[in-house]
Amino acid sequence: MHLFGLIRFAFILMLLNLSSHKGQAQFEHWVHKTHAQRYQSIRTYMNHLFATRNDTATTYQSLRTLKAVALRARDHELALEADYVRASLTIEIPGIAKSKVVQEISALIDKAKEEGNLQIEIRSRMLLRHYYWYFTKNYEQAFEEFLEAYPLLQKVSGKEFPEKAVTLSHMGESYYFFADYKNAIRFSREALTADVIYEQRGVHNIAMTTIGLSYVKENKLDSADYYFNRILHNLAIHDYAVWKGIAQGDLGQTAYLRGNYQKALPLLRANVNQALIIQDHSQAAKSLTLMSDIYFRQNRIADAGTTMKKARESIRISGLPRPLEHLFQIFAKVYAAKNDLHLTSVYLDSANLIRDKSANEFNTIQMLRAAEKSQLQAHRASLERIKAEQLIKTLERNILLILIILMIVLVFYFYKTYYYQAREKQRIMNDQLIRAEQDLKLASIQLEEFTRSISEKNQLVEELTAKYGVNVNDAAVQELQKITILTDEQWDCFRTLFDKIYWGYLSRLREKLPGLTPAETRFMALAKLNLTYKEMASTLGISVQSVRVIRHRLRKKLNLPEEADLKEVVGSI
Repeated sequence: MHLFGLIRFAFILMLLNLSSHKGQAQFEHWVHKTHAQRYQSIRTYMNHLFATRNDTATTYQSLRTLKAVALRARDHELALEADYVRASLTIEIPGIAKSKVVQEISALIDKAKEEGNLQIEIRSRMLLRHYYWYFTKNYEQAFEEFLEAYPLLQKVSGKEFPEKAVTLSHMGESYYFFADYKNAIRFSREALTADVIYEQRGVHNIAMTTIGLSYVKENKLDSADYYFNRILHNLAIHDYAVWKGIAQGDLGQTAYLRGNYQKALPLLRANVNQALIIQDHSQAAKSLTLMSDIYFRQNRIADAGTTMKKARESIRISGLPRPLEHLFQIFAKVYAAKNDLHLTSVYLDSANLIRDKSANEFNTIQMLRAAEKSQLQAHRASLERIKAEQLIKTLERNILLILIILMIVLVFYFYKTYYYQAREKQRIMNDQLIRAEQDLKLASIQLEEFTRSISEKNQLVEELTAKYGVNVNDAAVQELQKITILTDEQWDCFRTLFDKIYWGYLSRLREKLPGLTPAETRFMALAKLNLTYKEMASTLGISVQSVRVIRHRLRKKLNLPEEADLKEVVGSI
């Protein structure tokens, strides 16, 4: 028994697997095709799903398989197609919440917009429009969805988007329903300019019928006849007989309105015959009612009575009360002709009641649409206000961000400017320092050279004097001594070199000892260089005794005792 169960389970799995492969094979030829190329196949598939939608498990498994095939092939449009079919089925689920339907279709619209898929976005918007119109009676919202889709329709041709003519013709019918004949004609005419595939050529007849009926409402009967006659000449459609009957009925109506009853009767009769063949009792009732009135006007009371009873039966079968108003008026006229005032009154009252009821229903719908329009406008105003607030916040944020960026740029600019200026200043200071160091080094060398030269020349004089016993009046020795004497011009050069080595020394010397003579100042400078008295005497061009005299005067000016060392004073300045 256990083995039998396993075999049965395996068999079921095999069947499911075969079914899955079969389903996948069905969808493989749809992959990476244009919408127009797979349009008919998708329509057939959708019709099959709607016919078997009660078997939800099979239906949704088929959709999952379709989407899996699309995703595996990376065909994003086909994946969206699967989502669209699913949304179309969702609308038909009994008792489903409105919010769920709107949310699912709106999500599909957003996804189509994100992927730039015009045809899915248009169809999804029209699906939502269909839901609003037929399921929730939210007519204004339905028009809103069309107006959102309309600009997108202008971007696609009928060849690319086979539903273009159908979509436009539906909008023409919607405006006709609300007695907006101008827009009914406008969109229906635009539907006539859109290409249609062979199987849908009848959609142009729908548009021409809407235009013709709109002209009838505007009492432009010649214009109406033009479009009804165009339907008669649109022979290349498979249901030509049906459309021929409809056009004949409409032409019969315009002939009736003109009072041309001889022309109207055969056209209306042809319409009735065709309508009964296709079981369109509402259309038959309309023409039978007009025929009854014509018979009455021709004083064919018996024919009028027979025909109006047929009309009433057709109205009963169709379930549409609207044609009864005109029919009951004819009943009243016929019974008045028979002098049955009671039935005349009854049918006149009934006609008036139906007229008032129809008018009230229409007014209610108009008021409902007006209320919806007001709500939509309030909603739009709220959205605009929110959008404006968001825009202001975004603008404030952007301004703040710009200011922050500007501040950062300015700070960076000033930092860079300061940095480069500081670096340039530092470079100049470094260059000056290097030059100062070089000047100081050169001055030191020159001063050392000067000091060394004085010492060497003095030593040479002493050596010559000691060796040859030459006295101080000897011309050669005197000439040599002249070379070592520091002239005024040389003193200026010496002082410059001295100031570079001992910066500020001479200035400080003048501040501390303001009464010094030039000779004493020179003595202090040479003493700073540690020259001996002989070297000082040679440099100053005076005798050693004169140097001692200068030193002595300095001691007195400084109030130094004999035992005090003058070198300490020289070093302390």
